Amino acid sequence: MVHPFTEPQVKCLMQQLFRALNYMHTSYVLHRDLKVSNLLLTSHGILKVADFGLARVFGEPDMYMTPRVITLWYRCPELLFGSKTQTTGIDQWAAGCILGELLLHRPLLPGKSDMEQIDKIIALLGTPTTKIWSELDSLPLLENFTLKTQPFNNVKVVFESASPSAIDLLNSLFMYDPKKRISAAAALAHPFFTLRMLGPTGDYI
Repeated sequence: MVHPFTEPQVKCLMQQLFRALNYMHTSYVLHRDLKVSNLLLTSHGILKVADFGLARVFGEPDMYMTPRVITLWYRCPELLFGSKTQTTGIDQWAAGCILGELLLHRPLLPGKSDMEQIDKIIALLGTPTTKIWSELDSLPLLENFTLKTQPFNNVKVVFESASPSAIDLLNSLFMYDPKKRISAAAALAHPFFTLRMLGPTGDYI
């Protein structure tokens, strides 16, 4: 990232992203390919979500959708493990990767294969277990992976310069169990956005 953003600027950008996601999700639309390169930013700091080529309508009952969506670096664990259903959690995980990338000024989880991607996720969050993710053992591709034993959550270590509210939001977005992952609506009410929020300025780009 040539011109890194400050945390107040990141707050403003992510608030706009979560507003867009909340609109999509309450309209029963999954984007399914969120990444930094699919976000457009005007000279006035206005963020737009682009590329809806993989977007799908969701609802009850859950529809089968191919798990081979979302660029690998932003792909959530349930898709890597072959989940046949997709929820708003897949977009929320990708939003967490985007938040991390904006804060670090570099990609957070740049894996080169599914196995390496899982390894990087485990290095950041620790090894998933059925205690924190009850449906883990039922995922069809789990047996294809050898999960490294890593008992620690290292989000605070990796983001040592981030505010406590940023760390908490990242952890809420990076819940292994998609049912426990924070929603876009709940994210908008998170302290990360309510503490010292600043508006867009002309120095975003």
